[in-house]
Amino acid sequence: MDAPLCEIDDLRIAFRAHDGTLNEAVRGLSLSLKKGERLGIVGESGSGKSTILRALSGLAPVAEGSVHIAGPDRDTRGRHVQMVFQDPYGSLHPRFTVDQTLREPLNINRMGEQETRILNALREVSLDPSFRFRYPHQLSGGQRQRVAIARALIVEPRVVLLDEPTSALDVSVQAEILNLLKRLHRERNLTMILVSHNLAVVGFLCSRVAIMRNGEIVEELPIESVRAQQVQSDYSRSLLLATGGYQRKAAQALGVDASP
Repeated sequence: MDAPLCEIDDLRIAFRAHDGTLNEAVRGLSLSLKKGERLGIVGESGSGKSTILRALSGLAPVAEGSVHIAGPDRDTRGRHVQMVFQDPYGSLHPRFTVDQTLREPLNINRMGEQETRILNALREVSLDPSFRFRYPHQLSGGQRQRVAIARALIVEPRVVLLDEPTSALDVSVQAEILNLLKRLHRERNLTMILVSHNLAVVGFLCSRVAIMRNGEIVEELPIESVRAQQVQSDYSRSLLLATGGYQRKAAQALGVDASP
């Protein structure tokens, strides 16, 4: 039996408010993913979804519990975990060319053969080499997100974290990016964790779903059960009911069958 590649055990994340009150954003959360698994995390705003990704990437402090990403020496993170953010314009340095954006993580991680890696990274996300010396403002939203994905993949991570990676894009461009992510998963056998409000997006890219509320996982189930509305908790049922009509329209636009 394959050992988990990503393990979260009894994770607690808390932030101190301006008045000194300690607010728990994530409470006692545990998850486990094997190599190549694709997990979607859904829930209402403020449920702790994005905070989990930030803890996995080292951007949010862990109050209690543990986060382990198995690297060559096990329990290492660094370049083995990379994140793609919601806003591709905000996540790219406005004064960096695409070449500089892709070269920076290579320099940080002291990785050689940079010219080859940059060209291969652009090719992987279907961008022509001529894009190397353009700035973010010279790119479309979809092109910027392709650069952000290339930046995440160029250091050969084991886990890719996706924080609403298509929500800032037009629906037609969303489909292109989702198809790109699905192809990259297939080719690289990446482990992916996707946070999204859109169940059609989760259903297209993920095989398993964790439903969150108030910093806790309400239930975890296969995507087929979500499509069939075979859920156990009242909250999960209310979430499906609240998003059902919108999700069916979104699924049709994305070419995804999300109907029960």
